[in-house]
This record gives sequence, structure tokens and C-alpha cells, in this order.
Amino acid sequence: MIRLADNCKLAFCVGVGGVGKTTFAAALALSEALRGKSVLVLTADPARRLADALGIRGIRNEASDVALPSATEGGELHAAMLETKASADDIIRRAANDDARAERVFNNRIYQAFSNTLARSHAYAAMERVHETVNDPRYDLVVVDTPPAQSSIEILDAPVRLVGFLDQRVVRWFLQASDDSTRSRGGTLAQRLLRTVAGDSLVSALTEFLTEMSFLREGFAMRANAVRDLMRSDSTSFLLVSSADSVGLEAARSVAAEVVARDFELTHAVFNRAFIAEASPSSEVAPEYPARLAAIAPKLRRMRIAFEHEQARKQANIQAFCRDYPVRAWALPEATRTLGNPSALAEWMARGRPHEALP
Repeated sequence: MIRLADNCKLAFCVGVGGVGKTTFAAALALSEALRGKSVLVLTADPARRLADALGIRGIRNEASDVALPSATEGGELHAAMLETKASADDIIRRAANDDARAERVFNNRIYQAFSNTLARSHAYAAMERVHETVNDPRYDLVVVDTPPAQSSIEILDAPVRLVGFLDQRVVRWFLQASDDSTRSRGGTLAQRLLRTVAGDSLVSALTEFLTEMSFLREGFAMRANAVRDLMRSDSTSFLLVSSADSVGLEAARSVAAEVVARDFELTHAVFNRAFIAEASPSSEVAPEYPARLAAIAPKLRRMRIAFEHEQARKQANIQAFCRDYPVRAWALPEATRTLGNPSALAEWMARGRPHEALP
């Protein structure tokens, strides 16, 4: 069974879409909770699949309790979905430490667009939420279900990007151009041109937004740096989830390269639907079919051969990946029933095998 290190406080499940990443994140969180940990599984994927995997009615920004399928001593499971607007508002309230300043930010039209619609704001909110939950004494472990592929990379880069944005010369120059005491001739001309093109109200809103953000920069930068350092520490695990077919493995290599390039440690590779648990091991002796199946026996033999070839291809694909990325690799079976409740998830997870144990 797949297990995280005892000192692991944060686990990121990464990979492309459609490979069962959210289901695996739910199963991993459940498995660790059954070991006695208090676990929060946080999905940053706006597709809302985590609730279906756990068999609960819905998941919101605030954590919900999830009933475990069996009693455990100290084990708890909680689930939450990152809602960008709600998370962004919480971040501003905590960081501003001033109700009046927070209200100015909330009422700013640039902030309203940023917190509701910009894709990168989701990544920034996720970074802040990770910092909050990892430091929450209620949780021993936080499992993050990232969005598919490129969106997950946005989340991994969010700490560095946020600090970089607030440090960019263009932002500092724009704010200085709005300050009578430091305004340069070039800044004045640029402000005048921008107001002509975009209008006074929009430029004023942008100036107010950047001014408030500059006051909040120190806290944002501190938390972003803390998350970045945590992501590179031995208390964080990155688990790549993939299918075992050739197309899936090609995508998995791409995501793995992105993770490694950022100096994050890829600790596990998990290959979903890699085998059929109920299938008997292949044998040199062809099976005998009863007389009532004589008419379709040739077809059944062809299906058996095709199945064995497919299993061999998947095993070869996994071995090839592990030559490029020597990590702990696991194979999960085709599910025999809908994975829509904790009991089914626990049973499915228990059938996972080290990839060397595949038939």
C-alpha cells in the first residue's frame, strides 16, 4: 500500500487530467487518516470532483468533516475546495489587519476582477491556503489535489511569481509616477497617455490597488517564501499520477520534468488502471472453456492474448519511466465498482502494488 513518510506534512498530487488524480488524492488522504493522522485534502481543481470521490454532498471553501469507514485512534479526514474569491477575501482580511484597508481593497474594481476571473489569482490563493493549512494545528497532513497539467505548474510557481510581481520595476515605477513627491517627467507623460487610453477611473483604481498591495507586500512575501521553502523540504512529497499507456507516460514525463526542474522532490509515481486485480496470472497452458462456450472459444482466446499483450506494454511503459525517473512506482488496478465512498476508496487503495509486483 502507498504510504507517505511519517514526517510528511504536505503532499502534492500532480498530473494531467483524466487519469484519476482527484480520486487518488482522496484515497491517499483517506489512507493516511486511517493510519491515525488528522488529514485535510484540499482540491485546487475547480471541476468539483473531490466531493464525488468521497461520496459527500458538496465541498466548500471551509473544511468539511468526512466520516471514516472504520474507527481509528486519532484519525480524522477533512475536505475543502479552494474557492478563489472566498480565499482571496480571507487572505486580504488577515494580511490587512485593518478593516478599513480591507474594505478599500474589496471595493476596488481591479481587485474584484483579479479575485473573480484571473486564472493566476487561483494559484496565488492556493499558495496562501497551503500556508494557512500547513500551519493549522488541527492538521498533521495536507494533501493538495492540483488542477491538471499547466494549471498545476502555475500553483507550484505561485510563491515565486507573487514576490516577483510585487517587486517588479514597472509596479514601483507606476506607483512613483502617481506620487507628486517622486513623479518624473517620463512618469507624468506615461500616466497622461494611460489615462487617455484607459480612462481616469480605471487608472485611479489600478493605482489604488497597487498602493494597497504594496503595503501588504511584506506579509505576502514572507508567506510565499515560507511555502517555497516548505515545498523544497523533506516534509513535502510530490506524487505524480498517470495512466500506464504510452500517451499517458509521455505526459507524465513532461510533468515530472517540470517538478524536478523546480528542485522539488518527486517521491512517488502512481500509475492508475495499470492492471486488473481479478485476472489470474498468465499461464503457459491455455485455459479450457466449457462446451457451452465452444462457439466463442476462439474469440475468448484472442481476447486473452490481447489482454496479456496490453499488460506487458503497460509494464514496459512503467519500467521505461522508472529508468528516467528512479522513484517509488506503484500500480493501481482497474476499479471493480464506483469509487464514490470512503469504503470503496480504501479497498481500491489496498490493492495497489509496487510496479515490480505486476504479473
